[in-house]
Amino acid sequence: MDARGMLERFEAFLETIPLEHYRKELVPVKTVEQDLPKDLNPLPAIYTNYWRSQTAEFPNYEEFFRKWWTEHLKPLDAFIRKYFWGCSYEFVYLGFKARIYRTLISVLTQFHFAYSWLAYCQLPLEASAELDMQGIDALVTAGEIKVAFQVKKETYRSEARESGRFARRKLQFQFAVEVPYTITRPEEWKQKATRARNDQTKEQARLFALLAERFQRWLPNGFVVFQANYPRLMERLVKEVIVQGSQDIVNWHEVLNWLKHQTV
Repeated sequence: MDARGMLERFEAFLETIPLEHYRKELVPVKTVEQDLPKDLNPLPAIYTNYWRSQTAEFPNYEEFFRKWWTEHLKPLDAFIRKYFWGCSYEFVYLGFKARIYRTLISVLTQFHFAYSWLAYCQLPLEASAELDMQGIDALVTAGEIKVAFQVKKETYRSEARESGRFARRKLQFQFAVEVPYTITRPEEWKQKATRARNDQTKEQARLFALLAERFQRWLPNGFVVFQANYPRLMERLVKEVIVQGSQDIVNWHEVLNWLKHQTV
């Protein structure tokens, strides 16, 4: 299957996710908030099932989680003994189901960007659980230059924006690009801009409104995906930064300001 066919199959799968059901069942559940040991990290299973599957058949979340749970019973038992001794099976099962769901939805969003890149761009892109566990959502190669991507929702934690978090990974890439996305509709961002109390807040709201309106779209079930022009422009940005000889991070605010002046 070619790259565009894979993107279409993946997007069709995203449309089947009952987001509203899981928002009610799982999003409020935050009982498993501890750091997970390596043998309970869900990223290897997520990549195996949803990234460049040979069959392009993607399991629904119920199937995925049941399989993950049964394949991790031994480390789960050790984790439960340490943190949840005396708690019911149902309590711990639901806690893990909610925790891994939040991770899965975030990773599926970055997968859509990566599948879109493969479908519409020329520079090769690679992604893996090993890279992801190092904070690299995708690695793009341009000749001898490697560029790290991080696909980030607008509600960033402050530490996620710090340049220092990439210091120990510099051997793998020359510079990094933060690829922002928003789950807030453009109309809401425009309203926030009109209500903003200072110019900085107003400008940021306008930039996110631009992002939501020109570079994203919403599937019928509410899942946020990317327009074809977004990865194409990110490829253009990469080529410009290479010419400039940057060795730093192009952060989300710089990306949005750059996008404001681009046409496809």
